[in-house]
Amino acid sequence: MHTPDLSHFFADKKEIQRIVEEQNRIMGFVPDPDATPEKIREMMRELGIRAEDNIFSCGIIAARDEKD
Repeated sequence: MHTPDLSHFFADKKEIQRIVEEQNRIMGFVPDPDATPEKIREMMRELGIRAEDNIFSCGIIAARDEKD
């Protein structure tokens, strides 16, 4: 019995991590290993971003609508 090659169904995690790290470097993004939802909410408040405005959700919904 022949076992099919299923390797194309799996991603190389190390390669994905390398690409993400490279993109972060290019954008100047420095991940915060201590980030928590509370810390992010506080940072957003300090920037004047109101959670009730749903900025992130609106952006996601708009991007989905652009595909159609």
